[in-house]
Amino acid sequence: MKGRFKNWVIALKMLWREKRSVLIVYAVLRLIVIAALVLSCLNGDYDSAFICVLVLVLFLVPAFIQDRFSIELPSALEIIILLFIFAAEILGELSNYYVNFEYWDTLLHTTWGFLCAAVGFSMVEILNRSRSLRFELSPLFLAICAFCFSMTIGVIWEFF
Repeated sequence: MKGRFKNWVIALKMLWREKRSVLIVYAVLRLIVIAALVLSCLNGDYDSAFICVLVLVLFLVPAFIQDRFSIELPSALEIIILLFIFAAEILGELSNYYVNFEYWDTLLHTTWGFLCAAVGFSMVEILNRSRSLRFELSPLFLAICAFCFSMTIGVIWEFF
């Protein structure tokens, strides 16, 4: 058990050196969501508490994807994903930004489109870095693939 703890501490120190900004954003947003969860429970607003729990689970998705598929997401993309989840659920749902700010939904849809396009681009880029699966794509074709991926995810989301 002692060796396992030592390995965990070493991994955490390495992560701190490499992705300090992601860890800071993650910690701050997580603390805000936990505070909102506690306040929701104290006020008896269990719908909001469920949303807070959902957000805490969604915050783990980038780390899960990186660990499960051995993919290294860029720090900027991770931060954007975390901020998007926070903006959509905590600010949009709990703080009523969808009602109070006329263009909040449009802003989030636009951000989501660019985020999906970045993920589509990153997927092709990760495949392109593989030694066993190497291919060269023109920038125009790569942009079309990223755009199509973004639109497909958007359509699936709207169906859902």
